[in-house]
Amino acid sequence: LATAAVLLPALTFTLAAVRDGVGLAGALLLYLLAVVVIALVGGLWPALAAAVAAGLLADYYLVSPRHSLDIARGDEILVLAVFVAVAALVGTATGTAARRSYRAGRALSEARVLSRLATDMMHGQELPALVERIRENFALTAVSLLVRETASAGETRWFVAAGAGDRPPERPDEAEVEAALDDGLTLAGRGRGLNADDYELFAACGAQIGMAWTRGRLARRAAETDTHAAAERTRASLLLRAGRELRAVLHGADDALARLRRDGSPSVQERDRLLDYARSSVRRAGRLVGALDVLSKLQGGALALALRPVELSEVLMAALDDLGPGGHTLRLLVPDDPPDVIADAAHLTRALTAVAADALRHSPPDEPPSLTAKSLPGRLAIRVTDGAGAPGASEGAGARAEGIAQQLARELVEAMGGTLTPAGAPGEAFSVQLLLPTVAGKPEP
Repeated sequence: LATAAVLLPALTFTLAAVRDGVGLAGALLLYLLAVVVIALVGGLWPALAAAVAAGLLADYYLVSPRHSLDIARGDEILVLAVFVAVAALVGTATGTAARRSYRAGRALSEARVLSRLATDMMHGQELPALVERIRENFALTAVSLLVRETASAGETRWFVAAGAGDRPPERPDEAEVEAALDDGLTLAGRGRGLNADDYELFAACGAQIGMAWTRGRLARRAAETDTHAAAERTRASLLLRAGRELRAVLHGADDALARLRRDGSPSVQERDRLLDYARSSVRRAGRLVGALDVLSKLQGGALALALRPVELSEVLMAALDDLGPGGHTLRLLVPDDPPDVIADAAHLTRALTAVAADALRHSPPDEPPSLTAKSLPGRLAIRVTDGAGAPGASEGAGARAEGIAQQLARELVEAMGGTLTPAGAPGEAFSVQLLLPTVAGKPEP
């Protein structure tokens, strides 16, 4: 309409000035061109209005008598009538074609926007990246995906699940445009308003974002369920192994005490041997219970580790003390000045005690196990090996099943940034190796 209001008067003024050189036929053709232009710009109804207005302007300014709507010649009436009809038909066709072309271009543009968004979702883009894509598509200052929660007191609260741009809206009332995706999800944009077509596309993009958020939430819940189920299976397996080990240890202590009672008056040497066995079994049962407690805290994330530089001699002396009298038969092969390791002293002592106690139990009395330390680049390797001829030695390093204490030792070492793995070749005595980071190998802050 604005184009018609400017173009038709300007064309009429020009034709009135040169009407003798153009003629009525040429003037009507120029008016027809103007109607087509107006139809391309504004569509059907502005074109029809322009066709009628052009006929009236031509009659008033170009047809005798001028400055009057009267027409002196009958053929000019026919010419003007045909002009108005042709202009209306051409304008209608042009406007319809322009409208269809606009809709086709609009549909193609919307398809591209939705396709790019769907492609980003298929490629695993995170929610903030998807929201940023929407913000760029609609040239908004900020966009946010809002999730509504209802508190116990009935109060409605909103939190931003994902945002992009400068100060994303934190509530729907802070946005210029919003699209409610479902009862608890809203896509809010700030920066400018959107027309009806843009709003529909905005809502369609929001629906895709809402599906992505819902799928992500379901995936997280499924992962949590799987993690919980895995933790329950691990806990059940741990309790089962702990029960077997405790039954075996307590059965040995009970058997030793029963022999003392059954034999009546055994020799002093036999009595001391049985009492020592019962006492060591009870101590081992206590260590198993303690290991189970620490392991459950470690797996539950409730065990705090105080990592600091620790001297190897400090940890070894504490581990030997925890092993009791039997620990003094352990052969130590340690460098004169080994590097300090980055570890928690108490938990490293517990790990070494568990590994050494396992080696002592599987070594014959005349062949004690050995502990060897060796410096590596950025690491300290500690290997504990059973005595020669130990049970299972001929079956290789991986033949022995992992007990509760050994599992605790492995998980403690791994929590301190190290590794604990079986070492050695088939046919050799069973051995395990600890690799711990040293102060020299600690990364710079």
